[in-house]
Amino acid sequence: MAFMIAAIQLTAQVQGVSAEKLGAINPSSIHTRTVEFEPALGYLWAKKTFDNDGRIVPLSSENDSITILRGLGFRFTYGFAKNFEAGGIITTDLNNFSLGIKYTMFQHEKFSGAAILGTTLSNESDIVFRNTGFFGKTASLAGGFSFANKFGKRFSIDYDFQYQNLFDGSRSFADNYFIHADAGYMLKGVHLMIAGLAYQYNHFKIDREDAYLLTLNLGAAVMTGRTFILVFNFPFDLIGRNTDRFNGFTFALTITLD
Repeated sequence: MAFMIAAIQLTAQVQGVSAEKLGAINPSSIHTRTVEFEPALGYLWAKKTFDNDGRIVPLSSENDSITILRGLGFRFTYGFAKNFEAGGIITTDLNNFSLGIKYTMFQHEKFSGAAILGTTLSNESDIVFRNTGFFGKTASLAGGFSFANKFGKRFSIDYDFQYQNLFDGSRSFADNYFIHADAGYMLKGVHLMIAGLAYQYNHFKIDREDAYLLTLNLGAAVMTGRTFILVFNFPFDLIGRNTDRFNGFTFALTITLD
C-alpha cells in the first residue's frame, strides 16, 4: 500500500517508493517481481498564511484571496530483489518527475528499518513550495532512513527522517529537513485508521528567510482485496513560518500486480 501525491508534494522527498500509511515511508519493500501502480490526486486551498513571526495572517488585503494547489500524478514501483525496490512518479503536466529507491536493512517481528534515496526534477516556472522548497526549475537529491514499530496485531507506527539538497541551476539553493510519523490502527477486517504529523524545515542559502511547517494528516485506508487499496487523507497545517496555511483532501488508488 502506498500514498504519494507527486503533483502537490504532500509526502516525503524520496518519491516513487511504497508506503503503508499517509506521509511516512515505511521500511518494508514490496515482494520481488511485484509491481505497484498508483494514480493519486489532491486538492488544497489556503486563505491564510504564516508570516515571519509564525502568526496567521490573511494572504492579502483582499478578503477573497485564495491559493489553490491541485494535481494528478502516477507512481510506478517494482520489487527488483528481496528487500530492494525502485520506482518513479510523474505528474500529468510532465513538469515534475521523481525517482526513488528503498533498501530494507533489517526486519524483525516488531521493529524494522530501511535506507531511502531519491531525486526529483522540476520544470515548473512558478510554483509554491509544499514540503519541497521548489521555487522553479530545480533538481534535488534526498536521502534518509525509515523505521516501523508494531505494537500487537492492530497498532503500528511508521516514521522517517530525511535530508534534501535543492539545486537551482548549478548552485545549491536550500537545505531541507523532513520528519514524518504516522500511527495506524487496524479495525475489524482490513481497514486502517491513520493519524500522523509531518514537519519540514527549509534553510535557504539565498537572500530569503527560512521556513518551517507542521501538518496534521488524518485519513484511512480501505483494502478491497489483495489487488486494490483506497487511501484518503485530509491534511491540516497547524503551525508554520513563511508559508501558506493549507487545508484539503487527497485520494490514491494503489493497484498491486504480482
